[in-house]
Amino acid sequence: MDPRALLVTLALCGVGLGACKKIEPDPTPTPVKDEKGVCEGPRATPLRLLTRHEYNNTVRDLLGDASSPANALPREPVALGFENNADVLQVTTDAVARYLDVAELVAAAAVRDRKSRLISCATQDLACGLRFIETHGRRLFRRTLEADEKAALNKLFSDALARDGFDVALEWTLAALLQSPQFLYRTEVGSDPDVRKASMPLSSWDLASKLSYFVWASAPDDELLAAAERGDLLETAGLEAQARRLLADPKATDGVVYVLNQLLRTSDIGGLEKNAAVYPSWNPGLAASVQKSFELYLAQIASREGTLPALLTSPTLFVDDKMGAYATTPGVPTFTALTMPSQERVGVLTQPGFLARLAGPDQSSPIRRGIFVLEKLMCQPPPPPPGGVAITAPPLRADMTTRERFSQHSADPSCAGCHRLIDAVGFGFEHYDGLGVRRDLDNGKPVDASGDIIGARDSALLGPYTNVATLAGRLAGSRQVHDCMASHFVRFALGRADGKEDECSVKAAQEAFFASGGKFKDLELSIVLSASFRTRETPEVWP
Repeated sequence: MDPRALLVTLALCGVGLGACKKIEPDPTPTPVKDEKGVCEGPRATPLRLLTRHEYNNTVRDLLGDASSPANALPREPVALGFENNADVLQVTTDAVARYLDVAELVAAAAVRDRKSRLISCATQDLACGLRFIETHGRRLFRRTLEADEKAALNKLFSDALARDGFDVALEWTLAALLQSPQFLYRTEVGSDPDVRKASMPLSSWDLASKLSYFVWASAPDDELLAAAERGDLLETAGLEAQARRLLADPKATDGVVYVLNQLLRTSDIGGLEKNAAVYPSWNPGLAASVQKSFELYLAQIASREGTLPALLTSPTLFVDDKMGAYATTPGVPTFTALTMPSQERVGVLTQPGFLARLAGPDQSSPIRRGIFVLEKLMCQPPPPPPGGVAITAPPLRADMTTRERFSQHSADPSCAGCHRLIDAVGFGFEHYDGLGVRRDLDNGKPVDASGDIIGARDSALLGPYTNVATLAGRLAGSRQVHDCMASHFVRFALGRADGKEDECSVKAAQEAFFASGGKFKDLELSIVLSASFRTRETPEVWP
């Protein structure tokens, strides 16, 4: 068979048992608790396709390819704030060709530029190729290969070796591995398909992948695979030891930033368009700098303090020579971290990228900024607007401030109920225009950035505040805000919506997060050790 024809067969159907079966989402089971009333978390996650970010990190760590090749793949749909939701992240027919193209490009570059990383054989022969399949197949499939998988890959290599030589055989075999469903998808098979309970533990291999992609957004390393092969991860002590090891690695910082970037939609900043008549300074170069500044801020928080309070209150601002409007300091070509006065910048809510994204093309947006706080930080989103109501910003007027224009919402009975909640939070950001530049005047009038938090579940949040710095401080100390952030991390870790059967795991994560002072790594460890992370629904449940 022609090597490419065999590759396509492997790519579309995969190798190994069940690769071509139609996978249906598991039905939501009835909540199950053990005899002590503790939730077991009997849920299963559908096949989870690697995100572009996870694909890029995987080929970087396993093959040394830092070119971000997966950026050529279709952008993931966002569900519940994240791009890794298994229910919506699916491969379309049109995308199959792109996955094949990327696999071929990555394989060709690896053989051409980093061949010594793939093989260490003295003689480049069939035995060397089969050893490559054993070692790199295990790394890329994140488990030992099944006999039929090895047989198919060995045939591909041997046929290509006889026909086109060693390098071509190596390239095509690597391309087949990269295009196989076993690489592109993560599964949760479970440790014992014949178990007679509503839920069963995940297998050691399942846990290795789930742990590494949660903490590192990348594949398991050799040490984690070895622990999985020994069965260490099936015991709490072994799983915790490996989780702590991964969390101590610098790659764990990137994992936290990956979650925060999605919640904050950082990647959207570089493509923002602004009205040139209102904001003539905005251009692609400035947009790129503002996005990079935001990314650096998140990375510093994650790598140093690593806490939710620090995220919400740190006075740090990164600026380069394009961002002079954001800080009264001489610009420099490379980014510099500044410690800003609290009346100018405090925490993530005053980062230029955050403010510019949550604004209109020609004005600030109390609505977008207020909804973000209510929905993403308090997990208390306002109700949707009534049907038939036009959702448009009030027209610009040279004789009115933004606050004066948006206050008209409260005069409309059909809008007043929701906007009483939203605007009272959103007006706190009015010291920042649509680019996130600080201002004391709006259309020549003094800015009023006072606000109020109404109807919060946490009584410590309730009441008026004077400015966004006061708001940020109140949010940073709130149990409700900590619980909300913990629930976001749980959804990300599970790759699906959390349900009633996950309540015990979510509550345990929330308790651990708040007790730790909002440390993200303590939160991650609690999630890894939870029942919802470690178990899945049994495919069939017997009486």
